[in-house]
Amino acid sequence: PSPRAQVLITVPVLSLLGLTDEPAALDGYGPIPPSMARQLVADGAESFHRVLTDPRDGAPLEIGRTSYRVTKAQRQWLRMRDSKCPFPGCSNHSLDNEADHLLAWAHGGTTGISNLGQPCPKHHRLRHTTGWRPTTASPNEPPGWISPSGRRYASEHPDWEPPQWPEQWPDAALQVDTSAPEDPLRDVPFPDDPYPDGPRPKDPLPNWELDTGG
Repeated sequence: PSPRAQVLITVPVLSLLGLTDEPAALDGYGPIPPSMARQLVADGAESFHRVLTDPRDGAPLEIGRTSYRVTKAQRQWLRMRDSKCPFPGCSNHSLDNEADHLLAWAHGGTTGISNLGQPCPKHHRLRHTTGWRPTTASPNEPPGWISPSGRRYASEHPDWEPPQWPEQWPDAALQVDTSAPEDPLRDVPFPDDPYPDGPRPKDPLPNWELDTGG
């Protein structure tokens, strides 16, 4: 049987909740109306995986999934994080790219998001046959590159649009408990003060002065 397609839908949290009208992004297609994204998420189609993003900085918060296979979730995270081949100037979309260890497994590299890149087939081969080397990555930022001459190229992170905040928040979101927490020691008796206020003791050396050598 043919493999089942796995398509990511990146949705801002506030948009999914219906508080803003920010567009979602359909992997391999582009922006889609928030109403369409909500419908796809609500239908629970197995081919679609929801990616929620933080309204403060666009960082991914959670990837919806239907299986426990970590490698599949990592590939989904890479596709969402990198969006395209991370090689300088390359725009090949992530659907065609290959997961690659930045620090080779044989050299102690781990299979974690911060040690994975997703170059296109051309630049994957280039990395392993020339002096081009990827730099480190992070969960939210793809790797940069170092040329054979030593020149460094910063990672080309996908553009991120600033969030749209709702014009009016629902009442439930504004209900904040401002009362002071109850003191757990309020009814616990304390011992008498061993140093009560009273007259200060007499100076044992009333005529003593500091000799400064002057």
